[in-house]
Amino acid sequence: MPVTVDNHISLQKLEVLCAVVEAGGVGRAAESLYVSQPVVSEHLRSLESRIGAKLFYRQGRSLHLTEAGRAVHLWAGEVLRGRTELDTLLRNLSTGSTGTVSIGASQAVGNTVLPGTLIRFRRANPSIAVTMDVCTIEAALAGALSGINDFCLVTTPTPPDTGVFSAELVAEPPFALVAAAGDDTVPDRLAPEALADLPYVCPPARLAARRSQDLALASVGVHGRRVEIELGSTESVKQAVAAGLGVALTWRHSVAPEIAAGTLREITVPGTDLRDRLYLVHRVGKRFTPPQERLLREIRDAVHEMFTARRAGADPRPAQLA
Repeated sequence: MPVTVDNHISLQKLEVLCAVVEAGGVGRAAESLYVSQPVVSEHLRSLESRIGAKLFYRQGRSLHLTEAGRAVHLWAGEVLRGRTELDTLLRNLSTGSTGTVSIGASQAVGNTVLPGTLIRFRRANPSIAVTMDVCTIEAALAGALSGINDFCLVTTPTPPDTGVFSAELVAEPPFALVAAAGDDTVPDRLAPEALADLPYVCPPARLAARRSQDLALASVGVHGRRVEIELGSTESVKQAVAAGLGVALTWRHSVAPEIAAGTLREITVPGTDLRDRLYLVHRVGKRFTPPQERLLREIRDAVHEMFTARRAGADPRPAQLA
């Protein structure tokens, strides 16, 4: 007979299931929920009865999810996240003047794009708590998926998985090739075919930021490069370049202060227009509160203003960033 899921499954039973999975067992889950083990076991038996399938199996002393259990656990997580988001939405629907906004951002975005906008938003909305987590692109996407962050702004060569994410391309920031100001081994002007022979300071190969750079270089025929060192933060990359260890391909906005200060210089590569791709990403089905919607609009406007100067024919190399 086909399995029919009972429509009267309580949220409490889903919470118990998630607690058992996260804690790794019934006993530890019972401790975290401040109930007895028999209570947890009874909830699991009742849930299995209402689902019509076994959710766990034992292997030695360990408890493991069945295939059906994995499907139910994923569904339970979505339901509970939706409940949390609905609670937040209802609390802030009346005026939209209070609430929270949590944002994930990759390093270039968190260091150069968002701070000015977030500062202005916070000053105009002192009752709204704003949090920005500057991290790897992979961690920012994981935060948006789990619900830790309401949305994220990340650079990635291809859109994130559209099955779970809604991704909006909001800008194509220009890259700059930079070298140390006093490095005489690298001329101020290079042909595209000479780019492959340079020593590079790069993000680690496993990171999306590295893939974005590689894709941009591949667009002008550079399919391999000499990597002197791999460093995981924009600041460490800039320090290594300033020390003469190699050149780096990074956002022009990220290195504008160092170029203005004379510690780095930009190498001109005629006939090229190397660009990254900046996405505004949130989980499919995410409900936004009025404050979150407001900040999203302000971020879109700020990004548009920051990265359309070149399209409009203005000088794309700002001397000072906000």
